[in-house]
Amino acid sequence: MPITRAFGDPDLTPDNFSSFSQQEISADTKAKGLSQLEPIPAVRSTTPMDLAAVIGAEAAQKIQSSGQIIFHTVGDTGGIHSPQFQFAVADGMANDLGSGAAFWYHLGDVVYYFGQDQYYFEQFYDPYRDYNAPIFAIPGNHDGALFQGEPQKSLAGFLANFCTSQPTQSADSQGAVRTTMDQPGVYFTLNAPFVKFIGLYSNTSEGGTEGVISGPKVGNAQLTFLKQQLAAAKAERDQGQWRALVIATHHPPFTSSGQHVPSPTMLKQIDAACNAAGIQPDLHLSGHAHLYERYTRTVGSKQIPYIVAGMGGFYNLPGLKPTNMRPTPPKTPASGTDASGNPLRLEVYNNNTFGFLRMTVSPASLTGEFVTVDPTSGKTGVGDSFTVDLKANTLSSGLSAGSSIKSKSQAPAKKAASTPPNAKNKATRGRKK
Repeated sequence: MPITRAFGDPDLTPDNFSSFSQQEISADTKAKGLSQLEPIPAVRSTTPMDLAAVIGAEAAQKIQSSGQIIFHTVGDTGGIHSPQFQFAVADGMANDLGSGAAFWYHLGDVVYYFGQDQYYFEQFYDPYRDYNAPIFAIPGNHDGALFQGEPQKSLAGFLANFCTSQPTQSADSQGAVRTTMDQPGVYFTLNAPFVKFIGLYSNTSEGGTEGVISGPKVGNAQLTFLKQQLAAAKAERDQGQWRALVIATHHPPFTSSGQHVPSPTMLKQIDAACNAAGIQPDLHLSGHAHLYERYTRTVGSKQIPYIVAGMGGFYNLPGLKPTNMRPTPPKTPASGTDASGNPLRLEVYNNNTFGFLRMTVSPASLTGEFVTVDPTSGKTGVGDSFTVDLKANTLSSGLSAGSSIKSKSQAPAKKAASTPPNAKNKATRGRKK
C-alpha cells in the first residue's frame, strides 16, 4: 500500500552544520570522475505526469480557478565545502512559499560530486525539511557521474529518490518526512495548470564538454520521446488545450561562463524536433554553469528566454573567487546570432549572487523573477525580472542583475545560514544515523 505523500517536516528545527563530517562536506573531492557518457536508464512510462496527482485534485483546481500558477526553479544546489550557502537559499525558498508557489522544478546537480545515495540526506533531505511542497527534478551531470571503482550504477541515487514507482520513505532521508517522488524516469513530461514541462537528461559531461541528450553512446530513446511530446503539445494547442511550454535541460544551450561550455549540438537536436512538430518553447531552463544568465533568442518572430539558473547553493560561484581568479564578466546587453543565425541577446549576467527563480504563468503571460539571497543576513531581493507576452510572443525586461529591491513576499531567512560548517553553537536537527 502506498505511503501518503509528505513534503516539509511539521516540526521546524535549526540548521546544523557542526555534525557534518569532513567526508560529508568534501563529498569525494579526491576521487577522479570517469570522463565518459553513461547509458540513460529506461523510463517506466512516457505518459505525462500530472501535478494534480501529486498535490491533489482540489489544490490543482484551486490553482486553475486562480488564473495563474507560481513555481520555483533553480539547479546546482548540492551543499558541499560550504553548506551554509545551500541552506540560505533553501530558507529563502521555504519562506517564499507564501507567494503561492506550488512546487519546485530542480534543474539538476542535486548532490556533489558524485550521485551516491549517501549524500542525499546532507544535500537534499536536510536542507529542504522546511520546503513544504513537491520537488520535481531532472538529473545533472554530477547526479549521474561515476568514479573509478564506484559500486553504484550511474543515477542510482537519483532514481531511488525521484523515480520510485510510488511515493515511499527513502532510507536516505534519515527520518525526514519527505517521501520520494514518483517521476516515470530521468526524462519526463509534467503537466500542470497553465504550463507543461518537458525535462531532459543531458548526461554526465563536465564543464569543458557539451551536454548530450541523444547519440551513439546514449541511444536515441530520449530524442524519440522529445519528438512525441512536442507533437502531443502541438496537438493539444490545436484542440484548444493551451499551456505554456517549458523545456528543461541541465546543460545550457547558451552560456558565457568561463568554466562551462554551451551545448550547440544538443540545441540543434531540440530545434529540429521543435521545427518538425511545429511548436517552439516559451521558455528554456537550464543550470550547470554556476551563475544566473538570461538570453533572448528570436526564432522567426518569437522571442524566447533562455535562462541559466545554477546559483542554488553550490559554493563556488565564479564571481566570489579570490580577486586574482575572478573571471571578467561580459558586458550586457550583448547582441549577436546563434549557430543557426537566429538573433541572440545576452540580457543579464550575474556570477556572484545566490538565489532562485520564482515563475508565474497565466494564459496571457509568463513572468520570471530572480530572487537573490544574501547568505550572511538571509535577506532576499530581486536581481532580475522579465515577462513573456504569450499571445504576442514578445519578451520585456524588468530589473537588471544587481538590483537590491526587496521582493514584497520575501522575509529574512529564519535561520543563521551564514554560520560556518565548524560552528559549535547550533542545535541539532535530530539526524538519524
